[in-house]
Amino acid sequence: TANAIYGADAHVSGGEVHCTVFGPNANGHHQSLLIGILWPLGRGNVGYGSNVGSNHTGRIPDQETSVGEGTFWGLGSVIKFPVDLTHAPYSIVAAGVQLPPQRITLPFSLITDGPNNMNLLTPGWLLHYSPYTIARSEVKFANRRMAKRHDFYTGWKILRAGVMDMLVDARESLLSVGRRQQQQQQQSGGEGTSGNRAPASAVQVYKTDKAIPGLGANQLTEKGRQIGIKAYTAAIQRYALRGLLHRLVTMAKAQDEVLSAEDVLRHVGLEGVLAVSGHDMETTTSSTSKVNWPVLPWNEEAHTDPEAQWKHQHSLLMKELPSIISSTTNTNNNNISILSTLLQKCVALEQDHAKRVYQSKSRDDARGAKTVPGYADVHVAAEKDSV
Repeated sequence: TANAIYGADAHVSGGEVHCTVFGPNANGHHQSLLIGILWPLGRGNVGYGSNVGSNHTGRIPDQETSVGEGTFWGLGSVIKFPVDLTHAPYSIVAAGVQLPPQRITLPFSLITDGPNNMNLLTPGWLLHYSPYTIARSEVKFANRRMAKRHDFYTGWKILRAGVMDMLVDARESLLSVGRRQQQQQQQSGGEGTSGNRAPASAVQVYKTDKAIPGLGANQLTEKGRQIGIKAYTAAIQRYALRGLLHRLVTMAKAQDEVLSAEDVLRHVGLEGVLAVSGHDMETTTSSTSKVNWPVLPWNEEAHTDPEAQWKHQHSLLMKELPSIISSTTNTNNNNISILSTLLQKCVALEQDHAKRVYQSKSRDDARGAKTVPGYADVHVAAEKDSV
């Protein structure tokens, strides 16, 4: 190792690390190469044989790779500079993948070998298919924090305000192509569909960021686009509704007397909510087209200020409200009924999340038991896992 800066609780026990910022809780335990890497938020892993470099173009060593929080470099992956994954946190570059120069802004993605010599990207894969990884990581990062004087630098949540903003931008990129296809079909005289689903006759494979902003030099199937929209929407709404639930619980504990319905609605910022519930989901303009670093977690206002976090959650809740209301069968037209609907949606999202966490772990249990003799005797089954 040479000219490298290591974050708190980072571990390197093999390979080469040169001219690199190796962030907190990042791990490189195997023979691999990291050179010219800017990884300030760490929390990822470098698999055996990963070649994350070179930084030399044949003219001058002036290239870097900026790495997103929680990036997983798979076995034998080859990364050709420059690459920017800072707005695609907790993404997995699968074993053997060769990643050409590009910028990806679709968080929690899986990148694998694809047909026609172009990598296949599935946005939100970790959220949808492997939420156990995220749940375990939250516990793991908390338990492995040995640098007690650096809580501000190592103690942030994964699904926080800044990451939610990235999910909103990423979802908008995925939705925008659906709206374009709908408009094109309507102009040609065909029947339209909703903006979050492509028409049946639409192109089923999207290639590079010319088709979808933030896709980089990869391809994405229509099925993958729908997975990303679903995963991002569920995460955004769960985050916002958790804030609503926490606000209500905190209010209930602080009150000595029963509040009126109007006072409750006012406290959670839902008075007059019927005025907005009939509108479509607000269209946002993605901010990821500008090449910059994301806000560092400890510089987020919501990192240490509960009121700032609630303000952010409430803002997202109001934007998601039309989508949540339109997906319910509740026809009662009053604010209290809408509050009940939101809490029911919160419960449904939590139940779905818990189910997928369990399923993502139990799949590994079943595969291991079918493949390795005695696997079940020495591994913790999903139903007994503390996560």
